[in-house]
Amino acid sequence: MILFFHGLDSDNQTTKFTAISHPHKYCETMDYRRRSYGEISRRYDELIARHSSALLVGHSLGGYWALLKSQQHGLPCVLINPQLYPAFRADYPALELANCDDGVLRFAYLELGDEVLDIQRIFRALDGWVTELHCAGGGHHRVADLGRMDLVVRTTLERLNKPG
Repeated sequence: MILFFHGLDSDNQTTKFTAISHPHKYCETMDYRRRSYGEISRRYDELIARHSSALLVGHSLGGYWALLKSQQHGLPCVLINPQLYPAFRADYPALELANCDDGVLRFAYLELGDEVLDIQRIFRALDGWVTELHCAGGGHHRVADLGRMDLVVRTTLERLNKPG
């Protein structure tokens, strides 16, 4: 089961979620602007428990949540142009990337043409802390190559399901 976390001001019909070709996936629309950090955190914990998630996937602010919940629950994740430094609310703590040194599979897909995030800062932050860092030249924040993004998700699932 894939649990997908969408980005800020997005919803469960985002193209990043619908482009994932795996049949067992779930995304719940989350109002990040109106709900507190604590409320969102508790809701995502409930969803992880309810859906017995095998893989967390997050885009933009959803990438922040996917990485955080990956660290807290020991679940593998795929980060897609993740916003690692949210500043739209004061109650979001900084992520501790050193907590990624726990043997859990974590992958990232970055489109280096992202016009919203400081993608080079995010690249430097993730380099060495994720299992694999996939980068595409060009692109944009909304993700130009959804097929390649889906390939990273499918490859991650294959690695999780590989015996041994």
